[in-house]
Amino acid sequence: MLKRVISLVLSVCVLAVCCAVFSGCSNDKNKDYPVTLGNVTISKEPKNIVVLSDCLADIISYIGYDVKMVGKSIDCDQAFLSVVPSVGLKGDPDVTKIIESETDLIITDSPLSDSAQQQLEKKNIPIVTMLKANSMDELKTLYSNLGMILGGNVTGKTKGEEAYTKLIDTLKSFDSSISKSIVKTAAYLYINDEGKLCSFTNGSIEQELFGYCSAINVFANQETPEVDIEKLKMSTPTYIFYDSDEVIDYLKADKNLSTLSALSSDHTMKVELTNFYRQGVTYEDTVYNIMSFMFIEPEATPDEATVNIQDEINATAKETQNETNTLEPASEN
Repeated sequence: MLKRVISLVLSVCVLAVCCAVFSGCSNDKNKDYPVTLGNVTISKEPKNIVVLSDCLADIISYIGYDVKMVGKSIDCDQAFLSVVPSVGLKGDPDVTKIIESETDLIITDSPLSDSAQQQLEKKNIPIVTMLKANSMDELKTLYSNLGMILGGNVTGKTKGEEAYTKLIDTLKSFDSSISKSIVKTAAYLYINDEGKLCSFTNGSIEQELFGYCSAINVFANQETPEVDIEKLKMSTPTYIFYDSDEVIDYLKADKNLSTLSALSSDHTMKVELTNFYRQGVTYEDTVYNIMSFMFIEPEATPDEATVNIQDEINATAKETQNETNTLEPASEN
């Protein structure tokens, strides 16, 4: 009889624990929606979304919610988004295509035309506008907010925060994989609308991203975008990364810059400026590709970068040591 009573009590306890566990899960799920950000409230999890911003599409893909995308603007020309149907221009999209996509939500980073805005409001399709981040703190918040919108206050927010942490940890792992005894100097250059040669300014998120590339940025203290030509000449960066071929033409046409060692040694690489404005998948790929150009042949994927970059460094060091050991006896004779 005692055994039966104990067994019954244990059964009740197990049942109570299970109920508490599943009730907790259910409560967390129930807490996911509605989500309110600014003046927009999302009542339930969006199943289909249209993303008009290439920056936000990049982040959404990195978080893992790209499977929800049923439409994009032509600005979202990243290769990994090629299967997503286009709905036209970012600021003035094809509303008919958007409606036909049966989207629950539109996400963008800039205002739509009055016509598009009015037509979408008539169809009760909510529009969420979120600006790209200008600092790493803002980027963390952006990841969190996008996660919340697409997955809920608890589930989605956690997913967004974990994605941000993964991004930063990956970028740090690229940098830490490089031996600090290998010193390389670099500059990123682009030409603005006024035809001026420019670089990233101190404190900008673009410069912070460039800082993960394990090279000394010769314009690390740049206060304004326009670069000092004399400083560029004197700093003689061993590597130059640039937005368009116009930059290289500019350098070669200037008698003070045409002799830069990066040009003569072919240590130049085109990295379009948009890569620094797409703050998800492209961020990771951009840092990896830049580092690959400076330190290894770009054969591995970003997931393999830490191992392969360090292997290349070790192999180069060993090769150099072998050459030294071989040559030294000969010089003594």
